[in-house]
Amino acid sequence: MRKLVLLAAAAIAISLPAVQSHAQPDITFTAAQVDGGRAKYKEVCQICHGSSLANGQFGTPLRGSFFRNNWKGKTLGELQQFMYEKMPPDNVMSLTPEQHTNLLAFILSRNDMMPGETALSSDIKSNNAIALPW
Repeated sequence: MRKLVLLAAAAIAISLPAVQSHAQPDITFTAAQVDGGRAKYKEVCQICHGSSLANGQFGTPLRGSFFRNNWKGKTLGELQQFMYEKMPPDNVMSLTPEQHTNLLAFILSRNDMMPGETALSSDIKSNNAIALPW
């Protein structure tokens, strides 16, 4: 019996690295991207979404439970694509991919995600492989 338990434990230990190699990529962005996004948000987005990202008269909240529930089960790329194609509504696709990426980093930071050393990619296709954490 003891040999069977040891063999089962060894099999589990051997399979763990394989499971970890398929782990979900982390969402990463830098403090510089957050700062750039904050500045662009004040310039372009605040008028609709409000100064706190959740107190706008014309736009839905971009932080908190409403935002998280709206994007739950979706990917980072889907959110990025939506922003790029639909925002700002009065001048769609007027911002560069980098500006949208910085805005996304700012929004993520306001939803309790912390910046790191690796910049958030502007590549929507690669970000489609990254699930949002909500």
